[in-house]
Amino acid sequence: MTKDPIITLRPSQLAVFRMDIGMMAFLWRRQLGKSFTLGNIALDWMMESVCDVIFASAAVRLGQENIRKEAEVWRIVTTALRKAAAARNGKLTTNADDDKGELLDVDAIADLFEHQKLETRFWHNRTQSSRSLVVAPNPDTAVGWTGHVILDEVGRIPNFREVYEAMEPIISSQSNFRIRMATTPPPDDTHYSYELLCPPAGAEFEPNEKGNFYETEAGLLVHRADAEDGHLGGVPLYDLKTRQPLTPAEHRAKAIDRQAWDRNYGLAFLQGGSAALSNIALHRAQEAGKNEGLAINITDTLTV
Repeated sequence: MTKDPIITLRPSQLAVFRMDIGMMAFLWRRQLGKSFTLGNIALDWMMESVCDVIFASAAVRLGQENIRKEAEVWRIVTTALRKAAAARNGKLTTNADDDKGELLDVDAIADLFEHQKLETRFWHNRTQSSRSLVVAPNPDTAVGWTGHVILDEVGRIPNFREVYEAMEPIISSQSNFRIRMATTPPPDDTHYSYELLCPPAGAEFEPNEKGNFYETEAGLLVHRADAEDGHLGGVPLYDLKTRQPLTPAEHRAKAIDRQAWDRNYGLAFLQGGSAALSNIALHRAQEAGKNEGLAINITDTLTV
């Protein structure tokens, strides 16, 4: 008799769960389960070997409501993963437990999260444990990280270019460390995640319940799962009034802000920041015109 899994992952989540690549990003539609997947990946790394996993989320910088939402997700994930750890004869502990070993309420966990005191440990034996830590997403903190790194909502981390520069050497110097980033396309096309994650020019993606992979011009592997992919994988969309299920096309047709829909569900990289041209567009133009220019040496001054 086959037992039901303690944790059930969707096809798009399974596609990335145990990939060994050093660094990759998840470009996923809203509410596809980014935080839940990252929590599962973190525990898998913690059970794999004695290590640290560093979590940094833009929620720390986005206000109390976002922090509380992260805390709710963390509480659900931790409850499920504690069962998974026990099934592997391991033990999962956290400083968000009360005196009876039960998780605190969401507000208490949110307070730990906000003050960067949230810590979880997976015990391999009585003396050795892996741990996960929550830190603020800033360059000063990043340069001190040692271990695996998980970055959530990178498209909304204000100084992401500096954070990325600080964290990249971590996996360049040690072969066993990995980095995972997750986001939707950023609202501002001048944000560094736009340049880092934008698909190659002309890229097309067929709907697939497992999502699609592509490599950016910077050489970063990205797993992409939009509303069409999620729909095939059983992730619903509902009408805001009637609460009836809708197809992605129907959901977009009823959207008040279709540009926001295209970004959050269709994963479109839309221009609209303060720059006249994005860095990606300038780079493509430079590459296309390489060795095609004509130089004119003007030596005389013309007067009218």
